[in-house]
Order: sequence, then C-alpha cells, then structure tokens
Amino acid sequence: MARRLLLIAVLGLLVVETVRLDGQMPASHSAIEMSGVSAAMKFEAAVEGFLKPLNGKFKLRATEVDFEPGGALGNHYHVGPGMRRVLAGELTVVDAETGREQQVGAGEYFYESGEKSFRVYNGGTQPAKLLVMELLPATLQGSAMVPLAHRSELEEEGKRLQKLLCPTE
Repeated sequence: MARRLLLIAVLGLLVVETVRLDGQMPASHSAIEMSGVSAAMKFEAAVEGFLKPLNGKFKLRATEVDFEPGGALGNHYHVGPGMRRVLAGELTVVDAETGREQQVGAGEYFYESGEKSFRVYNGGTQPAKLLVMELLPATLQGSAMVPLAHRSELEEEGKRLQKLLCPTE
C-alpha cells in the first residue's frame, strides 16, 4: 500500500514538474528548423484503464506530419516518448548525437524516446507522411517538440525525478 501511495505521489510530482517545465518552454517550436513540413493533430485522448495512477494524468496523441520532397524537420527533443510510422513515401531519421541514419519506408516504424535529439528529412522525389503517436502529460497544449536549447532543463528535471523514483540509484 505504501508503495502504491509513493507511486501515485511520484506520478503527481512528474505531472506538476512537467507542467512547470512546459511553462518555461516557448509556446511555439519556432527555434526548430522546419521546411516543407506541415502537421495536423488527428486524435487525442486522456489515458484511462486499469493503470489507475496514470488515469487523467497523461494523454495519447496522434499527429500526421507531411513532408514535401526535400522537406526537413531539424534537431529536436520531445516532451514524451512515442512510436512513429511512415504512412507514405520514405524518410531519413538521423540521430543527432551519433549521426547514424536510418531509412524508414511506408509501413515501417521507429521510436523516439524524447530525450534523444533527432532530425528527419525527405530526400526523395515523392511526398512522405509520418504518423506520430506519443504519450504526453495531460496538461500539455500545442507542440510536444522541444528546441535543443532546452536540453539542460530537461536533463536536470530527469535527474531530479529519477532520484524520486529510484532513491537508491
């Protein structure tokens, strides 16, 4: 029972801290380089179900992102983790830290943890469409992308939350 209460308290702190951190982030993602890219949120729903401590504190979001030929989305982080699926065309996903490139074609998936910076571009001659599915704080409004300039704030919050979740590490 004590463990359950601790989990609920920690999740509550996570949400409060994410909201606090969101308040420090710019409302737009204008610091992230973008060209030939447009996005449209298609679905958003609060988390509900058997994982009661998460209910109402997080939401799932699906966004479709269109990349024109030559379109690019510069290096960025995300507030939360998520799966990505290329619906049409082919995209190149570049890990900004290692430079490793991954070609992802229609019907294929990749994962973004949020804490690693990626850039994505369409090097082909045909348009490409990406479905972004992500887990986010329920209070987050607008874009879940975070400019690179805010990594240190994200890291500090992560360290603090890790101490709360795993006090022996």
